[in-house]
Amino acid sequence: MYPKIKFQLDSKKDMRTFYCFISDARYDNGKILDWAIFQKYPFFKRYKSNNSIEIGKDKVKKFVLDIYAKKGRIMEKGLALYPKSWGKLEKEFYLLTDKLFKNNYWPKGKYIAYLTIWGMYPRFLEDKTFQIPYVHKNKKYVNAVIAHEMLHFKFYDYFLKNYPKYDKRKNDFLIWDASEIFNVIVQNTPIWLKEFKAATKAYPEHKKITKKLQRGYNKKGVFSAKELIEDILKELESGKNKNLIAIKREKQQ
Repeated sequence: MYPKIKFQLDSKKDMRTFYCFISDARYDNGKILDWAIFQKYPFFKRYKSNNSIEIGKDKVKKFVLDIYAKKGRIMEKGLALYPKSWGKLEKEFYLLTDKLFKNNYWPKGKYIAYLTIWGMYPRFLEDKTFQIPYVHKNKKYVNAVIAHEMLHFKFYDYFLKNYPKYDKRKNDFLIWDASEIFNVIVQNTPIWLKEFKAATKAYPEHKKITKKLQRGYNKKGVFSAKELIEDILKELESGKNKNLIAIKREKQQ
């Protein structure tokens, strides 16, 4: 049984996401704030403090609601367009993931795509919800975002069941790195690009690994999640790349 994605608008979700970005920024020296908030809304730069944003909740609420009021018509258009656009691709998406993971099982969840005003599109594993741009200059890119977040849900469920030695609490950064690298390599193979017409960008810290593995997997055409995950784990656990995870873990403590 494949999940049917629902598309919704929720200003409260966007307010909560704002604080999620602030929380996550402590692990990456604030880079996430530049990508998710400052580049799109320079207004918040005046409240920047080290690698965080110090601003009252009332001001955040007013800002978000003002954007929803000003961009309401555009948001409503997206809310009508995206389900139709995704509907044309969802069958092929599920066929591709069936081949990749060698099964058609999907974990239970809400599977709601919330349109967001921010410049990054997080996913929430606990309830299987995620965010997508309320508008984008490349309309095809939105479907690539949806596929990306849906792949995360499939990846985490598969990984945690098949690699029990990687405890989620102790290896949260390693699993996150593996999931992002996995998605970039999968979504940038010819067979996926043929359907979605939009590439997925790697995080700067993952570019060396994705570049190293991408060429080989592009040539393979059809491959399994298992073989790709194991190649990614070898790279992440190699001497050079272990520092990538260690630095994040040190900041968490």
